[in-house]
Amino acid sequence: ITASVAKALGHPARLHILRLLAAQTECRGADVFSELPLAQSTISEHLRVLRDAGLVSSRSEGNSAVYCLSPRVFDDFITAVSGIASAAPVCSSDGRGC
Repeated sequence: ITASVAKALGHPARLHILRLLAAQTECRGADVFSELPLAQSTISEHLRVLRDAGLVSSRSEGNSAVYCLSPRVFDDFITAVSGIASAAPVCSSDGRGC
């Protein structure tokens, strides 16, 4: 899951979408589409990647979708990355070692 989250976080448009969703409890798809200068199909693909990574959840409401963040996945990702960082030895700057 860590790799899929890292990949999902690796695109500026997806980071923009996450910031939009972080600013509110939930967001309608139409609101997300109006905030980005991208085609609706492109934004839908970015939302799919975010959902597949578990960062965003969605539900249908009438004819539209409502999106919100899934904070637990962020917590798990931060824990995993922190574990890697804290286990890493300090590199020497003299060019020796790996």
